[in-house]
Amino acid sequence: AARAVVHLHLNARPTTDTALLAERGWRVVRSHHVLRRAVDPAADLPPRAPAGVSVRACATEADRVRVHELYQQAFAGHFDFQPRPYRLWLSDIDAEGLDWSLVWIAATDDLGDAGFLLARDDREAMGWIRALGVLGEARGRGLGGFLLRHAFAHFAARGRDTVGLGVDTANATGAPRLYGRNGMTVHFAVDTWEAVIG
Repeated sequence: AARAVVHLHLNARPTTDTALLAERGWRVVRSHHVLRRAVDPAADLPPRAPAGVSVRACATEADRVRVHELYQQAFAGHFDFQPRPYRLWLSDIDAEGLDWSLVWIAATDDLGDAGFLLARDDREAMGWIRALGVLGEARGRGLGGFLLRHAFAHFAARGRDTVGLGVDTANATGAPRLYGRNGMTVHFAVDTWEAVIG
């Protein structure tokens, strides 16, 4: 390729000499927060679905294909989104090591499948929400918060005491506010540095 865009993720309070990076053409293009929230099986009970909303576990290959489709649609407008065909996406999310019982699809009576949450339970420190997406036409109906609380309840029932996720602080869909309303707080911040080569 004649031109390449390279990203480097650094803690917002790095030990690296960032002035040197800037002198060499790198610049901060985005900031992300790693958020976390304590969960408790007595307090984080399975939530009641909003009216007209249902949720199902991702139990079949057809469900996996559907989560991929929802992921591609929900994140298409996000910073640095790279569309992926189904098989490559499976590799990207380490599908072979994924516990698919921690992946859910939310549907509305009028739109059908409209959101998803993909979580992992293979980190030592905390349960991890890898992705939460809601289609544009379904936003504002409480699907994101419902899926988030659904995941909190499942992780608490599994004996986890903390759940985390990463979020783009400039997310245009209001994700940082959604997470804050649901009790998530900043654990640490990461800056995305970019250099254009070529």
